[in-house]
Amino acid sequence: MNRNIFFRLCFGVRWIRKMSRNAFTLVELLVVIAIIGILIALLLPAVQAAREAARRMQCTNHLKQLALAAHNHHDTKKMLPAECSYGMPEQELLPVGMNWRVRILPFVEKQSVSRVVDFSDPDIASGTPLALKDLARYRWSNNRISFYLCPSNGTDIADIAPTFTDNGETKSKYTSHYYGVPGALGIIPGTTATYYHVADTMIAYTAMGGRVVVGPHADSGTIFVNGRLTLGAVTDGTSNTFLVGEISLNDFGGHYEWSRGTMSSAAGAPMVSAKGIAYAWPINYGRNKQETDTFSKTFLLPDGTTLDTQNYPVKGQNTAGSGVGGFGSNHTGGANFSLCDGSVQFVSDTTDTKVLMSAASRDGGEIVTLP
Repeated sequence: MNRNIFFRLCFGVRWIRKMSRNAFTLVELLVVIAIIGILIALLLPAVQAAREAARRMQCTNHLKQLALAAHNHHDTKKMLPAECSYGMPEQELLPVGMNWRVRILPFVEKQSVSRVVDFSDPDIASGTPLALKDLARYRWSNNRISFYLCPSNGTDIADIAPTFTDNGETKSKYTSHYYGVPGALGIIPGTTATYYHVADTMIAYTAMGGRVVVGPHADSGTIFVNGRLTLGAVTDGTSNTFLVGEISLNDFGGHYEWSRGTMSSAAGAPMVSAKGIAYAWPINYGRNKQETDTFSKTFLLPDGTTLDTQNYPVKGQNTAGSGVGGFGSNHTGGANFSLCDGSVQFVSDTTDTKVLMSAASRDGGEIVTLP
């Protein structure tokens, strides 16, 4: 054998042996893979927590914008935006059927969206004919308003009737996760008196198994039907009174288009889109509930003499027209609320419901300490 070939063969064998000593064994490779897997498993929750913290901060900023817009509305029109106008409102509450989110559009640099429909059109303003009013509302909701949406929800299309037809074209209706707080419902904590509210909206439909799908509607708070409230009327203190809160739970199922205000039910009763804070209904109660779940509560009627027991839907389409609703979110541990002073507070889902009811009331004289 040629000497050069022999030396080359010997060197190759030594090189292979050397490389074999530096390579991973199968066991070592599996251990490394397992360690990497553990590190990723430890890292992912931290990444997700950081992302959720960012989303919660963005949600806080959205509610801050809404509160500032409400203040600008108050400075210009000398009143907070009404939840909606219903019945025979005065001129300052037109257009009929449009909620507070439509009314604040000019104050959130969305003048172009507000001009989608002419406020001064008498048919749109008065709500007659009905088809024109509905089309106006739908055209507004065809515009996606990012700060009407909680980023932790991820769904921006309405749960109920998500599309409409305009000149033969199918368009989407975008929703909102933020609701005006029209007040509290039930007995004022520490008293035998009842928070005042609209009485004629308490209707239970037998077709829904006796569940209430309309009312009662609170007006002891700040943003309510036909409201002409000034900040001076918030005698409990603007830093202690809710203005807007979030209902952004996954699968809530009751989100209409963001422009929808109060509508008439088949029975002729007002179906409100505002949600009062009521009874022993804590924040995030609707989380992990089913559409068949209800919340039964007995409360005093406004005449102070009659007790009424009703079963309120916790989630789903049947809760959409009810003036009673559970605030909640996908944020861990609670939900965001803006207060009448323009600040935003993250309210824990362990907060006593008596505190929530007190904060929803503008002039009940309750002592409120939000956690």
